[in-house]
Order: sequence, then structure tokens, then C-alpha cells
Amino acid sequence: MTSRKQVKRNQLVFLPVLAVILWASCQKPNINFGQYFVAGDPTNIIVIDTLSPVLSTVVLDSFPTAGSGTLLIGRYQDTAFGIVTCKTFLQVGPPPVLPSISNQAIYDSISLILRSNRSFYGDTTQLQRYIVSQLETIIQLPGIQTTFFNTSNFIPYDSMSPLGFSDAIVSPSLPYTSQHLNDTLKIKLSDATGMQLFNLLRDVSDTVKSANVFYSYFKGLCIYPDNNSMGAVYGFRDSIRIRLYYHEPDIIQVGTYVDFPISNKAYQFNNVTANRSGTILSVLDSLVANNKDSISSTVASSRTNAASYIQSGTGIETKIQFPYLTQISGLPDYLSILRALLIVKPVMGSYSPTQYLPSALTLFQTDQTNVLGLPLTGNGSLVVDYIYGQNTAYTYDVTTYVKQQISLGQVANSNNGLILTIIPPGNDTTLSRVIIGDRSNPKTNIQLKLYYASYH
Repeated sequence: MTSRKQVKRNQLVFLPVLAVILWASCQKPNINFGQYFVAGDPTNIIVIDTLSPVLSTVVLDSFPTAGSGTLLIGRYQDTAFGIVTCKTFLQVGPPPVLPSISNQAIYDSISLILRSNRSFYGDTTQLQRYIVSQLETIIQLPGIQTTFFNTSNFIPYDSMSPLGFSDAIVSPSLPYTSQHLNDTLKIKLSDATGMQLFNLLRDVSDTVKSANVFYSYFKGLCIYPDNNSMGAVYGFRDSIRIRLYYHEPDIIQVGTYVDFPISNKAYQFNNVTANRSGTILSVLDSLVANNKDSISSTVASSRTNAASYIQSGTGIETKIQFPYLTQISGLPDYLSILRALLIVKPVMGSYSPTQYLPSALTLFQTDQTNVLGLPLTGNGSLVVDYIYGQNTAYTYDVTTYVKQQISLGQVANSNNGLILTIIPPGNDTTLSRVIIGDRSNPKTNIQLKLYYASYH
């Protein structure tokens, strides 16, 4: 471990070298900072863009996915992030108002109905199979746990005898799926199950009078993609319901239905898994496996193809550090920092219409624990260079943060940093991702641009 005396000694040795590098790379830009200077003031404005940030990828052991309002279902393959699979668990309750069904009524069919919220990630042109299975136990929080996480997969379901399945293409950009209008995905369920529910309703059984009694009978659902399907992960609204169709005999038959709606939305959660074997990020899996006592693991960009990665929906974030920042105050001409801009450029060729970039990313202060601290003011909105791709970037004003870190000193600054992630809330319901090149990446580099006042 490096002592504080060693750190100070290293700083003294490094300072002259840094000064030469900075002076060689400094520019005197033609920028209007009139609020800082008056006519005849000999002070100059120097811009430095050679203090390259140090990048690493942080992978979280787990994160909450319950009660988000979004059901994530599907499976897709990403050359960088691996095979991502999402399935959702939920409870359904009895109808809020029990219908009056005569003894002559006839059961017709039963289906699970989902509505797309138009979010997706992956190839939406592919046909995928969606399977519905009944849970074998009631959804309950284990022990002292207060919510469900992306890793929650402890509730068994009957995958050998599913209630039903459907093959469909979901078109988030269009007002329909390959089955129906109104963004509806309908999965036909077992008629045997439908008849049982129909008889309970017709007989006004105690099972459908009480939600708790109904949960003991119908414990819940898991909706998941077929293992052989590969296309996209879709977001669906939490207005999901089981719809039972029947009709009363009459001269003119009029069909009707009754809904079993989702119940206890706080107990609806998404299980999200990423199989990263064979990808550059496979190193993350071994880190998590060997680091059970920590909430996160970190790997330097030098170990992941000169880049860091962000995919909040699978627990991946980028950490940005500025280890040489405090050395600026030792430059012979330094007066003060005027402005600091962090320019985050996604690696060229790493994104596409099916693997799109998030519209904005947020910076949070952090330290060696990687726990999210206070957010920096302002989200870096994405500007896309559709012609050449070279100027696609998220830009942040980090002036206040840079000044703060310089004042804290070298030791504190070496531990501190920023976490770059998708804006909460909603960061756990999207799989959009970003790949950011470090200073040695041959395609695109992250950049810190500093403007400081100089008296030379």
C-alpha cells in the first residue's frame, strides 16, 4: 500500500513532467470570458485537453426491479454484452366485481393480454415465442428482504406444463403486433384452466371472493421467452390481465368477458440475466462470483478492449476518475479554473438502430465504494452526428466538481470519481447501452477540457 509520504514524493517528481506536457498541449482559445476579465488585463485563458480521464466498468451484484410499472420479457444477443434474457413474475387477483353468470352460460376461451409500452432493445423483426407458466408457490419476500431484485429467481414455476404460449412479432413503432391492433399481445391459455376459473365464477365460490384465498389457489404467473427464441427484449405495461370469455345463450348470442387483473404491483418484478461468456465482458462474471461481500466490482478499461461499458438494465455502469487533476494548481502560471467540460463519446460503430444509445446519461459523485452519491447538476443529453459519427457525444459542465476535487487534494481525489449511468428512475427498465473509449482507444476517446486563467 502506498503511504501518504510516498504519494507526496511522487507528486513532486511528477509535477515538472506534467508541467511540460501541459504547456506543450495548452492553447489560447478565442473564447469570450468577459465576465472574468476587463480590458487591459494581462491575464490569458488556457485550455488543456490532455488530462485524459481514467475509465473502468462497474458491475452491480444486484438492483431492485419490483414495482417499476414495466414488465420486461424477451431475449436478444449482443456481441459486446452477451445474451440478455428477461422474464417477469406477478400475481393476478380475482375480478374486483364478480359477474352474474347463469347456469346456462357457456365458456368460450381464456387469454393473457399484454400491452406494449413501446420500449424495446434488439431486433424487432424476429418472431419470438412467449410462454406463460403458473407459479408453484405464492410470491413472498424471503427473510428480511424488502423488495425483489434482478437476480430474484427463487420462485419455482411449472415450465414442463405451461399454461400457454404465443409466437408473435411485436412492433413498438407501429400501433399493432403481428396478432392484433392496439399494441396487444394475446397469449391463449389452457382451456382446462379456463373452465376451472369459469366454474368458480359461476358458482360464486369463496375462492374468487377473497384475494388471499384466490392466491392460494392461483399462485401467480411467470412470463418468459423460449430458450430458442432470439430477437429483442420488450417492455409491457403493468396493466396485464387474464381475460376469460363466455356467452349466455340467446336468440342472438352476445359474447362477454371478465378480467382477472394484476394484483399487488409491488410484487411484480423482472428477472434479468446476462450470459457474457465469449464476450469481452466475461471478466465481469468472474469478478462478481469472487466478490460476494461487495455491492459492486470494478474492472479497468485496459482489460476490456480499451473501453468502459454502460447497461443499467443489467447492472453495468462506467466509473470516471481524474487522478492527475490536482496537479494543475501547481503549474507556474495557474490562477483558477474557469470552466471544465467532460465530453463522452460513444465508440464509433458500437451503436445502431437496434442497439441504440440512451437519450441522456447522468453523472453521480462516488468514491472507492462505487456507491452513488450526489448527482451532478444537468444530464448529458445526446447529440448525434448522423453523417460521420465522430461528433456523437454527451457533454457535461463539470466545473464545480473539478474545483471541488482540486481543493480536496491528491489523496482524496485519487479515491473519488464519477459514476455515469442511465437516469433513474427507469434505469432498471431499459437495456440501451453505451461503449466509451478510453485514451488509448483507436476509434473514440473520452475528453476532459479545462479552461483556466493564466497570468502569463
